[in-house]
Amino acid sequence: MKSSKGSVFHDLRSSLNGVICMGSLLQDSGLSEEQADILRYMMMSAEKAVNQVRDLQVNYTHIPRDDPSVSEQSSFAAEPMPPRKLGQGELSILVAEDDEVSRLYLTTLLRREKWNIDEAADGREALDLFRQGSYNLILMDVSMPGLDGIQAARRIRETDADVPILAITAHGEGELQEEFRQAGMNDVLRKPIHDDYLIAKIKSLYPEV
Repeated sequence: MKSSKGSVFHDLRSSLNGVICMGSLLQDSGLSEEQADILRYMMMSAEKAVNQVRDLQVNYTHIPRDDPSVSEQSSFAAEPMPPRKLGQGELSILVAEDDEVSRLYLTTLLRREKWNIDEAADGREALDLFRQGSYNLILMDVSMPGLDGIQAARRIRETDADVPILAITAHGEGELQEEFRQAGMNDVLRKPIHDDYLIAKIKSLYPEV
């Protein structure tokens, strides 16, 4: 799905985004003033490094700076998802993410909300869990080994046309926007996925949670 250069930039940004996201989980954990300052500087450094990696990607892969694959905002124009009824039981979410740090961030954040979370390390595992369970929402990383997120989403759509699938990506992957739509993905979440934004998006889908 990506060139070797693109893969290197993707991996660098994923790791740095993991630092930013995990740091965000610590912000409300009763830190001392000194600890909060250290955390803030750590996150500022990681964000600066992400921007430097983005500039390197532009220079070394000759991608225009305003290309959606390196921009901060995804160009994915999904149909607005109306609020949904949860029905009986708690919110159940499947998180498919091959990067351990990113997966830990997402599962930790969502479990804080007392939601039921299952996790998969690749697309095939995600597909197996989907076939065994029942989910209100799927967070699907796009770049995973073996069966990637786009392929897994296509297979899910063969039997379930309704469950919301939100693509997760470390960059815009502008050339794949149409593939996201055709695979049945409803929207794209750009890394780093800020906790307030993700929780607000989920609660806009299920206002009763």
